[in-house]
Formats: sequence, structure tokens, C-alpha cells
Amino acid sequence: MKCAVLLKPGHMEIRDLERPETGPGEILIEVELAGICGSDDSIYHGKSTVPLPIVPGHEAVGRVVSMGEGVKGFKAGQRVTIQPNFSCGRCELCLSGLANVCRKKIRLGLDIDGVFGQYVKVPFGYAWPLPDSMENETAVFAEPLAVALHALRKARPKKGQRVLVLGAGVIGLLLVQLLILENESDVLTFDLVRERLSLSEEMGASAGIDSMDRISDEGPFGIIFETSGAPGALAHAVDLASPGGRIIALGLPGSGYPLFTTTIVRKELSVFGSMIYTGEFPAVLDILEKGEIMTKPLISGIVGLEELPAALERFSSPTRVKTLVRIG
Repeated sequence: MKCAVLLKPGHMEIRDLERPETGPGEILIEVELAGICGSDDSIYHGKSTVPLPIVPGHEAVGRVVSMGEGVKGFKAGQRVTIQPNFSCGRCELCLSGLANVCRKKIRLGLDIDGVFGQYVKVPFGYAWPLPDSMENETAVFAEPLAVALHALRKARPKKGQRVLVLGAGVIGLLLVQLLILENESDVLTFDLVRERLSLSEEMGASAGIDSMDRISDEGPFGIIFETSGAPGALAHAVDLASPGGRIIALGLPGSGYPLFTTTIVRKELSVFGSMIYTGEFPAVLDILEKGEIMTKPLISGIVGLEELPAALERFSSPTRVKTLVRIG
């Protein structure tokens, strides 16, 4: 099979590898469409440590090719999307509902070969059937939408509450739509890129602001989502939060930064980390099937597998939102 193989940071080649063989409880999937995520950019540029060589990628839609012993509920040719973090299901964290932070979790495209190749195998409990009516270009957003929904459920916003989303990337823009859909929230976005802010307003944000002074004038906010991972962003969130406010941190900064806890204490803030997802996939597939959020405006372009290395080189382009990779 043809795959994009990361040999070392900044050096990816398209190579022919052996097609995976399914074992008991596994499904072999022919990948049709994949999405490039920030974690793919991180490993490509050497910001995250992964075993090399590796086939990156974890957001994907494809078709079932074959099934190992014990797999039920699937058939060859069936379209599926992949939930790409495989927890052990047996440890104390998994049994207490925290499978997303399982210490034995295996991450597709980070710990083992991922979806930037023609075929990938996954445990059958991590493949989700897709309705015939859902286009691949919509279904490929299931994984990032699950990330956004998990964060929303942690925030527990009240109906109509005023909310700030720091960072108008894919997760931020999906959050804007979920907040309006599920809570009728008044959402403001902050980003340094005007095009992304305009997109957030198109998706329902009451204002997209690129000035920290202006966003300070608009505050304080009862709920703040920090999606950017930018240095200092969480400290800004603490300053902008109202007393008793809730801050949900999704962004992963490249390095640590100072956080002044005095303000957190004096305002009695609640600061939550939100790591991927737990049981959100059925809900997000229902949202996508109903067409309740916009995904097509988030697509900056679709490239072929051979163009993936060049697309990763351009990942930091400020006008890029989500690049998809057509594989099958």
C-alpha cells in the first residue's frame, strides 16, 4: 500500500508498505479521506516525540475491507469514521469514565501507524458506521467535533450565557457553532487572523476581535475556552474571566508559561483541562447527519497523498483552517 512515512522531522516520503493484516477483534479500513491536525504538524516539525519511522494521521473516513475473528456489526464495503485513541478499557481510569487519559492509551498516527496511507487497522470498537446520506467531507470532522463537544460538556454553559473562545482555528470554530446550537450562547471570538474571525462571525459569533485591549473592554466572561495553546493565552483567560467563571483549556502549548494563581483564588475561578473525548462520537455523528453545523466553510483545500509533505510545510499559514487529504 502507498503511505506517507515520516522518517525524521521535516522529512516525509511516499513509500510502499505491506498492507496490515487483521487480528482478532480488528477491522481493516481502506482510507478515503483524512484530515490534517495540529498534532500532525507537531510531529512533522519535531515538536512532539514519536517512534520513527511512522505513518502519521488520525482523522479519517474509509470503508471496511475485512474483519478479524470476533468482529460483529460490520460488513465489507461499509463506510466508517475512526475514533483514533484506543484505551485499555480495564484500568482504574477507564473504569471511572476517564478513558481519554488512560495511561495505556494507544494513539493512531502517534504511537502506531495512522491514516495517511491506503489502509489502516483499528479495534472494532473504535470504528463508527456512517449513514449513506453523510458525505465524506462532512464525516471527516467527527473527530475534531468530538473534541469540541467534550469541552462544551465540561463548561456546562447556561442558556444565553456570554462566552469567549480564544483561538478561531478548527476547534474554536466548531465550538462557536456548538455553543449557539446547544445553548444559544452569545459568543465572542479572539484571534490575530482577520479571515478566521470573519469566518467565526459567519458561523454565528456576535463579534470576532483581534485586539486584546478591545476584548478586555468586552469582558468579563463567565466561560472562556482556550483553544490556541499560545503562550500567555491561559493567563489572559484568567484576567478576562468573571468572578466564579469557568475556563476550559484545550490548547497544548509547546512549553510551559507562568500562571498567576492569586487571581484564580481571588476570583474563585474553575480551570478545567479538556483532553480529546470520551463518549461523544454518537452525539457528534447525529449532529453532523442533521446538518446542524457548517463544516464545508472550514475546508481550506483538499490535496492528494503525494502533496501531503508540502501541505504540512504550509500548515502554519494564517488563512488555512482545515486541509483534507484524499487518499482512496
